Amino acid sequence: MTIGKILAPLTGGARDATVLASAFAAAKPFNAHVVALFVRPDPAEAMPFFGEGVSGVIVQEIVDVAKDAADKASEEAKKSLRLAAEAGGVLVLDAPARKDVPSVSFRDVHGNFADRVTQAGRLADLVVFGPLKEGDKPGLTEAFEATLLETGRPVLLTAQVPPRDFARNVAVAWDESLASAHALSAALPYLAKAEAIEILAVRRGGADEIQSSEILEYLALQGLSCTCRILDAGTRPVGEVLLEAASSAGAGLLVLGGYGHSRLRQFFSGGVTRHVVSHANLPLFLVH
Repeated sequence: MTIGKILAPLTGGARDATVLASAFAAAKPFNAHVVALFVRPDPAEAMPFFGEGVSGVIVQEIVDVAKDAADKASEEAKKSLRLAAEAGGVLVLDAPARKDVPSVSFRDVHGNFADRVTQAGRLADLVVFGPLKEGDKPGLTEAFEATLLETGRPVLLTAQVPPRDFARNVAVAWDESLASAHALSAALPYLAKAEAIEILAVRRGGADEIQSSEILEYLALQGLSCTCRILDAGTRPVGEVLLEAASSAGAGLLVLGGYGHSRLRQFFSGGVTRHVVSHANLPLFLVH
């Protein structure tokens, strides 16, 4: 059980520092390599919005402005990488390579942000996103959801202030669903490094009690011990109860299945994933 490659999508904004610090914290237990991915937008994607009557001069001006903005954002992303690597004691490489210490390399590509992140995420052991907030640019949320739903890879959604050792005390949300089982198995490399693991089983009001014996047995066969807490949500949102329980236990990481039902149903029902993602004050380890 190990983590070898972590993908950290960068935008050239202030959030990059948090993404990189969290990616480095996730890499250190395994001396993993972090690929810092910067995606330059393709100006051609914006052309259809200007109609057919736009002159060649205007088109060239649009392309030039977009290129200048991308160049500046790329330089900011590289600057954030250098500062974060220096602060975290992470080795900066020109290209990905396996080392005996955590390392990072920078990759600059062209295309649609969500598409390129999703494509790169298919061959990563973990993809790290910064905290998502209401009002964020659609492309960032789109990339997060596409990565979570389409790659089959775990996603680490960071907190506003990334802790140095987020996986020391881990809480695992358990509802006997396929998504929560996938999240549990994907998180095993971090659970194996944890000093304390607590299973949080939240029962919705009126629902049957969630059984914890099988998850305790499964982790025991992995050589891991844990405690289990059964919580009754009553009329409160399950996501709210989960976050409160994880916080009260001093958890540095919450593992949970992401979008266990269809994304459309989750959106209109205010699903657990949506609530937790928008209100979390600790890092989330999500798997669909």
